[in-house]
Amino acid sequence: MRRLHLKEINDRTFEILKESFPSLELLYECDPNMVQISANYGEGIYDIEQIGKRRDYLVDMEAMHGGYYVTEPYISSVSGDLCITVVHKCQGNFFFLDFRLRKLLERFHLIVSNTKFHRLSRFSYGIIGGGLLLFGLFVVLYGITSFVMYLFSDAAMSLEVVFKPVIALTLGLAVFDLGKTIFEQEVLPSTQNISEVFNPKSLITFMVSIIIALLIEALLVVFKISINDYKDLPYAAALIVAVSFLLYVFSRFVALQKVGSLKKGE
Repeated sequence: MRRLHLKEINDRTFEILKESFPSLELLYECDPNMVQISANYGEGIYDIEQIGKRRDYLVDMEAMHGGYYVTEPYISSVSGDLCITVVHKCQGNFFFLDFRLRKLLERFHLIVSNTKFHRLSRFSYGIIGGGLLLFGLFVVLYGITSFVMYLFSDAAMSLEVVFKPVIALTLGLAVFDLGKTIFEQEVLPSTQNISEVFNPKSLITFMVSIIIALLIEALLVVFKISINDYKDLPYAAALIVAVSFLLYVFSRFVALQKVGSLKKGE
């Protein structure tokens, strides 16, 4: 910054600094009383409404050494990203330079940026999640429509007519919730970079829906076999045993998750 010999703040100054500091986000000047006397200059930014505002809350004058001061990281009101501000004293006034913290860390090779891969990943998750949402809605509408059509048709009412829409609604709910979870955790920017490595909520909800659907199907099979032919009853019993085992494994999974959460809380 000394080599650049900064003497005034304008859009040309920002362009020169941007070449040396790609992470630079904003540039403005304050008088000795920390009152802003210049517009905010940035990439596509020229904001004169900030003139006259006090910036003394950003600077600890006692901590300034050699005419420079670096703030703690904070959320930028311009971009919403984490940034730091470098305050440079020049000819009695103070130049404020806001830097995006992530780009600084990338430039110092402290973190690795995979922006293109991250965008491709979010795009792929968006397609998959959107497809699951649409498919879940389609299954739900199919279940409701099929039941309504049976009501207005001349076909005789049976257990299968009642249970099939229930199974369709349950599976549709499970698929829709899975797609919603993918969107919330992998696509929406407000939920990116969550510190929690694994969130079992989506898996638990999906498994509950699947187990309910299988139990309903097993109950339907038992009713159909009891009405038609008892010889096929072992197949229904095998299905019930398999679902019961799945329910047991699921209950153990939920119990272990609760134990893990209690240990983290301690």
